[in-house]
Amino acid sequence: MMVLNTSFDQQRLFDESAADQERFATKLSMARNTCKKKTLPAMIGWDFRLKALAVMVLLTASLLFLPLVLPPLPPPPPLLLFIPVLIMSVLLIVACAPSKLPSDVVVHSV
Repeated sequence: MMVLNTSFDQQRLFDESAADQERFATKLSMARNTCKKKTLPAMIGWDFRLKALAVMVLLTASLLFLPLVLPPLPPPPPLLLFIPVLIMSVLLIVACAPSKLPSDVVVHSV
């Protein structure tokens, strides 16, 4: 069995780092006790379910009835019809582009 001898300076540094960790843990526990979690409706200030449901119902009704009431629009210029095709081609090029990571890097999630 091998025993490592530490100098006085090393022991003092170790004691200081342990004390710092203990102070950090007490501050963290105090911060956790003082912070109360708020829900999204409490932060926004209104009941999320009822107002969101009302907005969705109004949007659905407008999508159903406005095309019946409004006059038909003229078709867009042919050049504007290529915008979705250009966006899709750029997205495909970016998706198939090689990664900038080195070849020996392994990326994984736990």
